[in-house]
Amino acid sequence: MNLLFIRSIEGRILMGVTMFVGMMILVGWVAINEEARMQSFVRQHTGRSIERGAELFASLCSECHGEEGYGAGDRAPGLNNPHLFGFDPVGLQTAAITTANRALVRINKEVDTLLAELTDAQNPPSDERQNEILAAITELEAQIDEQNASIEAAIAERVAILETLDSAVDNGLFPLWDTVVDIEQTGDNEVEVFFNSNGTRLSQVGWAGDLHGYVVTTLIHGRPGSANVYPNSTGMAAWSQTAGGPLRQDQIEDLAAYILNWDKGANWKPEDFIAVAQYGKPLADGSLPSEPPPPPAGDNVLGILARWEADEIVGSAVSGEMLYDQEFGCTDCHRDGASAPDTIGTFARVTSERLTLPQFAGYSFEQYIVESVTRPGDYVVDGYSSGLMPTNFGLRMTDQQLADIVAYLLTQ
Repeated sequence: MNLLFIRSIEGRILMGVTMFVGMMILVGWVAINEEARMQSFVRQHTGRSIERGAELFASLCSECHGEEGYGAGDRAPGLNNPHLFGFDPVGLQTAAITTANRALVRINKEVDTLLAELTDAQNPPSDERQNEILAAITELEAQIDEQNASIEAAIAERVAILETLDSAVDNGLFPLWDTVVDIEQTGDNEVEVFFNSNGTRLSQVGWAGDLHGYVVTTLIHGRPGSANVYPNSTGMAAWSQTAGGPLRQDQIEDLAAYILNWDKGANWKPEDFIAVAQYGKPLADGSLPSEPPPPPAGDNVLGILARWEADEIVGSAVSGEMLYDQEFGCTDCHRDGASAPDTIGTFARVTSERLTLPQFAGYSFEQYIVESVTRPGDYVVDGYSSGLMPTNFGLRMTDQQLADIVAYLLTQ
């Protein structure tokens, strides 16, 4: 007992309680500051990743995409690009027009219903009810005028914005908009559909995932078909080691972090659009049509097959292989089964495996492939992720192109 620092039992109890309370305070302080510490760690990690990505971009990507990411020499699209990052310069105006048009549809239905009640000879309304109906119609007509005025104002704003972006449009922003629609035509629903599907790069290509996934997937698999889009391009290579390229997955992520670091969120300005040397092109040959293109196949599978039979559309396996490998870049994901079922063996797998599943009872090979291309989300093969395959091939392919691809896959 003489060797004890605190001899009394009361003192030792007090010391123990004091130490316990102190430990609890220390643990609490660490817990309170843990989130801030982790956020600081994430910022440091992201910063180092961006720095490594900048070095990779300068050595591997800048020759085609430009030192500042604006695109260079008609070899590749600009990546330091508000359109890529989802900033639509006329998005607010397009949304306002779409909302107003929907309101007009609802209001006009209400007016039609009231007029039908007012003129019902079989069950005529009372005088009091007639007055109520007329008053309601007057109020609805005022709402119609208000919605039309908001549409006209939004259209005028959109036209004014696009006029300031003429040079950006010349460089590929909203490709084909001036040949497909008349933006000054009040209430033209086709205009709203066009801008809603072309306002951002992801909507333009029909990508269902986020921008990080789009960038990483592009880096992994490359874009061999881009040689047909940009005249001075030899085609973007597959950069990931998993697809035969030189970069590890962590280097792919570093490159993506550097590219995504260009995002300005809601702070993009018109001059940012104008600075982009060239935008992404939706057409495989990079040209603008001199006449309206043939209608797309769409995603009505049975309707597509019926048109093929009625119009005697026969696919060409030779043309289908070119479309599959180059124009639509299907090989990027279907080569060796890395991100999607391997091209080789398609016919055998479909006929001996897929068509034996209950949900495909009565399907032909052609019906299965057409559905897989135009409605990829309806069925996802086990072992592969959903959302990777673009959902707009039905809008990008004609009946003949789709038939050609089916004919090619029949040979696999």
